[in-house]
Amino acid sequence: MATARLEYVQSDSSSCGVKPFIVHFTNANLRSGKKDNKKIKFACYRWADHTDEKKKKRRTLIAETDKMEYAGQNFGESARSNTLCKYVLGVYNSRTEVMKMYDTEMITLQPKVLVDTELNHTEGEQDNKMELSYIEKNDLLTEAFGSSKKKRAMASRLRNKIDNTGLDDTVNEVVQALANEPMDKTDGMEEQYSSIPPFNASAATPADVYKLDDIITPLEYEVLQKKSLELKNADRDTISTWRNQRRFPEYILRHLEVMSINPSQRLHQSCCLLYLSYMITLYGLNYQDLKKKDPLYGMPDIIQKKLLSMFSLQKGKFRAIPKRLKDKLVSYILVLVLMIDEYTVECSVIMKDLGMSDSRLTAHMKAIGCVVRSSKGQRKRKLDDEKDSTPSSKTASLEIPLPPDFQNSTNR
Repeated sequence: MATARLEYVQSDSSSCGVKPFIVHFTNANLRSGKKDNKKIKFACYRWADHTDEKKKKRRTLIAETDKMEYAGQNFGESARSNTLCKYVLGVYNSRTEVMKMYDTEMITLQPKVLVDTELNHTEGEQDNKMELSYIEKNDLLTEAFGSSKKKRAMASRLRNKIDNTGLDDTVNEVVQALANEPMDKTDGMEEQYSSIPPFNASAATPADVYKLDDIITPLEYEVLQKKSLELKNADRDTISTWRNQRRFPEYILRHLEVMSINPSQRLHQSCCLLYLSYMITLYGLNYQDLKKKDPLYGMPDIIQKKLLSMFSLQKGKFRAIPKRLKDKLVSYILVLVLMIDEYTVECSVIMKDLGMSDSRLTAHMKAIGCVVRSSKGQRKRKLDDEKDSTPSSKTASLEIPLPPDFQNSTNR
């Protein structure tokens, strides 16, 4: 058995020399026979600040092949050496039979793509460990040694944790935006009046109080002229079929039966009735209907977008019609009804189509400037005939001059 003389080589930490390292590759040992691994270039980096006793012994080792780069260090979580023992490396010279012993350290080399972040942040993590709060330290212990139940609870808490910095920034942005907005110096009259269509309080005739263009825009009216040809050309059999199918409200069907024989006037009436049916359809939509992808299916896009933007709000993925916008929609419906009936309306049919109570419809009629009168002197009918009739009815008329309290009523 060959013997060797041991010779210990003292390492000088103050010198610029580099002591040998024992390296371990995390993804298995490199095969020396492989073509790509024949030439491995090693580089060792040391801390530039030699005055810090703790940091001047830190080393970062880089190993590079043609296709991969590895990195490791003798500090931080990736350090492999045990500080409670000392590692030495023996180099045997077969000619002199002398084995020189060098101080060494063990370093684990990982593919650099996995350790870039660690190399950049390890120093900061080491320096900030003393600044961790009790909860953060407890989370580290739970992550390392906690049970599965505690780990799940910790993960749930961290997911639901509010980022205070982000929250403060958001609040500051909102406050700043509100501060930059010009103050509204109006007395609120415009907003209150917006619940009914624009009106002319000093109009000389009922026809001058409201304008049709404020309800049906010229662009919409152009679309309606083509869309309403079906209503214009409807005969009694067609109207009867529509009534059985409940395709249109009863108010629409009754007016289709008595439309003018003049072609241009008949077309105008058809356009107004069709637009009125669109608004009544929107008024009748419930919460589930508004959740549909196309709640107003079959309606021209330009009319559908305008009605939804005026009388509904977007809430997340779905739309909703709050009470104030529903009241606004009723006002627009009743103003158009006034125009169709030449400013005197028998209220029973439209009240049934809207599903309103007598008192509520009366309040809406007064809100748009009408005078509402009751007709109680009608002849009594037999019980069999009273199923489809009303013993008393109300008539709403738009008269000039407008009621003295009309503007005050719109403000309430």
